[in-house]
Amino acid sequence: MKIRRSALITAGALACLVIPAVASPAAADSMVTGSCGVTGAYGAYTGFFISKTTIKPLRLRAVDTAADGHHAAVRLSTVQNDGNLVAWPWRRNYGGNGSDEVWDTHASDAKGIAAVRIDVGLFEGNSLLKVCTSAKEINPYS
Repeated sequence: MKIRRSALITAGALACLVIPAVASPAAADSMVTGSCGVTGAYGAYTGFFISKTTIKPLRLRAVDTAADGHHAAVRLSTVQNDGNLVAWPWRRNYGGNGSDEVWDTHASDAKGIAAVRIDVGLFEGNSLLKVCTSAKEINPYS
């Protein structure tokens, strides 16, 4: 019994040392989310920073919230490590009032992704009528 008890105590002590090393603050803080909306459009995103340069997976969402003849769109905006803002292409929801479009994707930039946010827009054709921007989320790996 004494050998088993000491083995359990030793295993418990080792687990206390190993678990904090594996669950680093960067790993714990890697999930990012955000959303915003304007009259007629709502958008959201969820992603995971996995390095200084990559968000994977990344889910973008655009919801058309009004029967107004316009369409909703969402796009990713990232800040590179040198401070430059990158506006990614718009993802458009042409489904009409109540439609909810989701895109499962990822984002990678060789110049780094220091922060991320989304823009949500309401469009008439290619003309942007209204836009909002979510809060910026910082990459814990930067």
